[in-house]
Amino acid sequence: MKRYILLTIIALFLSSCQEVSEHQPLLTNSKEKQPVFIVNRNRHLNIPEFWIEQIENPNELIMSHKKIQEFNNEIAYSQKKLTYFRDMNRYYGSSWVKHSIENMYNGIKNQAKYFEDGDRIAKNFYSKIKSDMSLDSIPTNRVKTRYALTVNYTDQKLIPTELSLLKKKNQIYFDRNQNSALDIATPIAILHSTDDGRWHYGIAPTSSGWVKDRDIAFGEKKEIENYLNAKEFIVTTEPKSALMIAGRYHDYLRMGVRLPTILSIEERTMVLVPSRDREGRLVMQNATIRSSNIHKGYLPYTPKNILIQAFKFLHTPYGWGGSFGEQDCSKFLQEIYATVGLRMPRNSSSQSLVGSKQIELTDLRRESKIELLEGVIVGSTIIHLKGHIMLYIGEYKGEPYIIHTVWGEGKRHFALGRTAITALEFNHYIDKIDKATQILE
Repeated sequence: MKRYILLTIIALFLSSCQEVSEHQPLLTNSKEKQPVFIVNRNRHLNIPEFWIEQIENPNELIMSHKKIQEFNNEIAYSQKKLTYFRDMNRYYGSSWVKHSIENMYNGIKNQAKYFEDGDRIAKNFYSKIKSDMSLDSIPTNRVKTRYALTVNYTDQKLIPTELSLLKKKNQIYFDRNQNSALDIATPIAILHSTDDGRWHYGIAPTSSGWVKDRDIAFGEKKEIENYLNAKEFIVTTEPKSALMIAGRYHDYLRMGVRLPTILSIEERTMVLVPSRDREGRLVMQNATIRSSNIHKGYLPYTPKNILIQAFKFLHTPYGWGGSFGEQDCSKFLQEIYATVGLRMPRNSSSQSLVGSKQIELTDLRRESKIELLEGVIVGSTIIHLKGHIMLYIGEYKGEPYIIHTVWGEGKRHFALGRTAITALEFNHYIDKIDKATQILE
């Protein structure tokens, strides 16, 4: 009997989460390209609690709300990677506005060569776009700002067209014209419009570009400022939250969207959202969100909260620049940290520079990189390599692990194309990483 009990205990131990084989993607011996079928054979690695258990004080506050505001101010005023709505100017220099628009136009013109259907972009396509932008109509000295809020989720483009513009033929998941995507209630300083009024060029908090007229509403600056600074507010805490108006589906919100709150009724919370009248003017409207999808005020900035929020994205699709209503690697981090009130810059290279402490990893040996990562705080550490950024979640069996929204195509496998938990060895990232950034006081 004792022998039977002993064997049972051993069997249970071997079947527990302690048993884990290699962390590499599961591939056959075929030389042909194949999908990444399994990223982690140990199923427990995909659960946030598995990693939270390893943190000594998972509920310890990393930064207070006061310190977070100081952090945001540093990004806005020292690094100039964030524009508060209150700081959007009443006027902008005409030459600066024209130069900004032309820079985007020239960048996409030189880069994108194909349409989504595989046809090559003709030269007259870009000429027509430039004509539509009507840059000659920009006033001589200065441009008067018009202020607006987005009333729907909207794509922000480098040039005013909804067509996908590709760098390489059939690279359909990478629309080079997609600069970003803006959630409802995003403020924009509008500086120019196309001849037909269907597109507007403006400055959003962390990016600039063209948005469709139907997705914004114009209002007075003070009115918008009061709306954005409402003392009673909620923050969305799910990757997607349905917004209902008059009991009907209106749109969805991504994670980290802040909205003024009115009251909670049973399982739903009433919020105030911007909408537009027939002339495109701003009017406010009541809407509701499921109460389980929001938090009243910001979440405390703790390792546990950051990991829980990050893991909610697990297996969600990759979306370049917010394409298809999804997120890419940097937007993934933006949304997570927005739930605690941190205002991260838009692109990965800027995000790698925001923390109070950067650990340089370039040209170090693999062992040295792992050793340097051992002492960082989980939940506050992001890791950068050229063109990509990731959230560090801890170490398991001597290997650093990350959660990231990744395209992740390799020589042997097709694109991963989703948010995944992987070892830092994935696609030889550990050899490529150049910086670890800690978002601390």
